[in-house]
Amino acid sequence: MKYLLFLTTVVFLGCSDSITNPGEEIIFPLSKISFNRQVQPFFYQNCTLSGCHNETDKKSNLDLSSYGAARQRFYDVIIPKDTTLSRIIWSIERRSGSPAMPPGKILSSTQIKGIKTWIMEGATDSIP
Repeated sequence: MKYLLFLTTVVFLGCSDSITNPGEEIIFPLSKISFNRQVQPFFYQNCTLSGCHNETDKKSNLDLSSYGAARQRFYDVIIPKDTTLSRIIWSIERRSGSPAMPPGKILSSTQIKGIKTWIMEGATDSIP
């Protein structure tokens, strides 16, 4: 039984590159952004909170809880290889006329650049 508990702990900790602690800023590399390692944890921390863009609440009919769910809004919210028309960028940059996202929190320039780079690299679910 102790061995099983130890093995479970080791396996869980081995997956830590895709899990972040609450409040820990997601670190985006300069290129080759990974949806699983950077974008999904970023969405999890900032967008999928209760009442927001999760699979239950889907505020503004937007679910960012998984790649497949986000992909359903690629026609207007996230436009691969185009940050000028991707409305998610308008919101995280707090542009006039767009809802400021996330509410009550200003993202770092590194985080915004990371999301923009992911979009410019094609907004894929794998590393380009």
